[in-house]
Amino acid sequence: SGNNTNSSGDLQKELFDNSLTCMQRVIRDINRAGNLSSFLSSGKMNAAWASSLSTYKVAMGVGLHKGWAIEGAIGSSVKIDASYLSPNVNLASRLESATKQYAVPLLMSQQFFGGLSGSIQSTCRRCDKVIFKGSTDPIV
Repeated sequence: SGNNTNSSGDLQKELFDNSLTCMQRVIRDINRAGNLSSFLSSGKMNAAWASSLSTYKVAMGVGLHKGWAIEGAIGSSVKIDASYLSPNVNLASRLESATKQYAVPLLMSQQFFGGLSGSIQSTCRRCDKVIFKGSTDPIV
């Protein structure tokens, strides 16, 4: 039983910092992997798949935002998936889609940025202020 000297605010900033760092590592690892040729080593793949995998480059975009969401089960009696619904989830999705337009792997909202510690904020740069479809407020 040690003393925890971190305040609630410090722990929250650590959570935001770790979320960003995690996504940066995923993006880095995908970029390092290059193409999917490593999956060809099994030798049990048909030629059409082998040809496609040897040149296919994986790309991923990430949109980070903070806010509330409702989790719910969606599906049928055969298959059920968890789904998260809210305007905040929609905004994160729109940020992810915008990574293609800005040709960057990751975009975050001002709300997410505000949750980061100062040392991490200093490594980020603002790229734009936009109004997404269905919103009246600009997102920075």
